[in-house]
Amino acid sequence: MLFNSYPFIFVFLPLVLLGIHLLSRGSRREVALWFLVVASLCFYGWWNWHYLFLFGFSIAFNFTMAEALRPSSRWQVSEKARRRFLTIAFVGNVLLLGYFKYRNFFLQTANSLGAHWQLSQLILPLAISFFTFEQITYVMSAWRGEVGENDVLTYCLFITFFPHLIAGPIVRYGDIAPQLNRRTRLGIDADNLSTGLMIFAIGLFKKVILADTLRPWVGMVFDSNSLLSFGDAWGGAISFAMQVYFDFSGYSDMAIGLARMFGVRFPENFDSPWQATSMIAFWRRWHMTLSYFLRDYVYIPLGGNRYGELRQQLNLFLTMLIGGLWHGANWTFVIWGTAQGILLSINHLWRRTRIELPSLLSWALMAFPMVAAWVMFRAPTFHRATDILGAMGGQNGFVLDGFVHFTDGHKVRPLLVCLAVVLLAPNRQAIMKWRWENDWVYGGAFALLAAVSLLSIANPPPFFYFQF
Repeated sequence: MLFNSYPFIFVFLPLVLLGIHLLSRGSRREVALWFLVVASLCFYGWWNWHYLFLFGFSIAFNFTMAEALRPSSRWQVSEKARRRFLTIAFVGNVLLLGYFKYRNFFLQTANSLGAHWQLSQLILPLAISFFTFEQITYVMSAWRGEVGENDVLTYCLFITFFPHLIAGPIVRYGDIAPQLNRRTRLGIDADNLSTGLMIFAIGLFKKVILADTLRPWVGMVFDSNSLLSFGDAWGGAISFAMQVYFDFSGYSDMAIGLARMFGVRFPENFDSPWQATSMIAFWRRWHMTLSYFLRDYVYIPLGGNRYGELRQQLNLFLTMLIGGLWHGANWTFVIWGTAQGILLSINHLWRRTRIELPSLLSWALMAFPMVAAWVMFRAPTFHRATDILGAMGGQNGFVLDGFVHFTDGHKVRPLLVCLAVVLLAPNRQAIMKWRWENDWVYGGAFALLAAVSLLSIANPPPFFYFQF
């Protein structure tokens, strides 16, 4: 079920809000929490109910491992046994993710090298990367003694809560447990509902009006085999950079807004990354919850910056490579992660020179390599990526027009609007801090955003990050 679909907006969400409102009264608040768990499982099962069994197994496995790992566990497990349970938990999660996400990739690679293995294509379970990562954070928190009471209801809500279930933000148990537990007086109030609806409307506008407008033209460039002009290549690359930003930041806003409707606050996931003036700043402002996860569970365990400059650069490179592999089972993602690691290492080395560049030049040195890297991220094959990058470099001449006709007004105007928004406009966090003149202005802004978006929904495409 998509956030940007009529069944979700007009049926599922109102029914869940009404159910929580009715069940949270009096002494029935625990029933309300279980209702939210069941509703979230229905939300997940809408896509493919068969994978509910896999999802349930993952939840039960990690909950059991966490109980064994807690220093105050009633199982009274020895330190040696705790270490074994930690290994089992980590390997189990990695094997589950690796089998479903990378089996096809390894088979295709092996067959391209001469093997002849024949296995049916495996459908990637929805959200397996996100719910596996979140459960790894929980298991590690249990190992460190940061998890107090290992409560099954709180844990189930932490994992299944539908606003963040499919594509994040990646939340930590410490973010959710104080807000959704047996002592929580869950309910719907006017302030949270109005704020959540506005955040949701902003995210919906980003997805439906901005990201989905660029989507067909991006497909024409990346998914065809046509010879590209200089203008087609750059137009397609910049359009995808804008599309993926508005698509994913729009989803994140919608998730944060949905959670807020229930009185739950999620961490922010984007902070105007395209206004950054360095690669380091970009990655501190793009998909921030994943960046924090990679820092805390990959970069720091590898050694971080504790063992000298060379080791730091290697750790940074490996972290971004793993981040690339997380995004998808394709050599294009391996190269994309490698490129990000190299660019970040160069940025760190340049900072040591303490040479200050003009802001515009610093921004350009961040933006143009990043746009080129997104080509590798979006291209379906390595061959198509090299075709596009070659055309961007003038391999096919420097003609601005081409078969996509990015010079046409009806295509260039939306692209220019998107560029103006990401480079000049305040982000959603800043908008929500404005002092609105009165409730009528606030309500009118919400109504306009919601109406324009809802009237434009037709056969809504999934969010780009659903494939991860």
